[in-house]
Amino acid sequence: MISTENKKYIIYLLKYLGVALIAGSVVHVGTLENGTTRYIVLGIIGLLLMLIGNILEAKQNSEQINLKYLTVITALSLATGFFSGGIQHYFDNPGYAGYLLSVGLFFSYITFFMRDKIRLYFKYLLVVTIISGVIIIGSSFINPSVTADHHDAIPPSTENLEVSASITQTHVDLPNAPAHSH
Repeated sequence: MISTENKKYIIYLLKYLGVALIAGSVVHVGTLENGTTRYIVLGIIGLLLMLIGNILEAKQNSEQINLKYLTVITALSLATGFFSGGIQHYFDNPGYAGYLLSVGLFFSYITFFMRDKIRLYFKYLLVVTIISGVIIIGSSFINPSVTADHHDAIPPSTENLEVSASITQTHVDLPNAPAHSH
């Protein structure tokens, strides 16, 4: 038998690991040129973990689980993943990340109130909507980082790539080393 404390930990892990996988997948689908299938699969796994964690938590708290509940927690987990993913890689692609942040903020705000059955006031929703709009507009004016890829590795340049200019292959072994052939 699993103790109450361990059940709470497992639920916590399922929920937050799920959000982390969703965040990583949505941001990497938009900032990397390949690996799309991998990130879609990781996003689906994250969503399933989040759903399982929330369902277990609802059962533990004797809450009703129905289609509305499942829809709301699905939307909340995706929106939270969008928000988190947008923050993680904002400077890699500010335009894309700005949309992730805005959509994530707006929908996580609404679905959080829906999930917890808290009254949502129009004036607060309006503030969140304005903030989301400002994020999108402001992000469109920020250029992506050109000195590093999404994990701060220096992107390849013609200085550190093999160059074939003649029959004898000429290449550069190290950055700033003279071109030569073997």
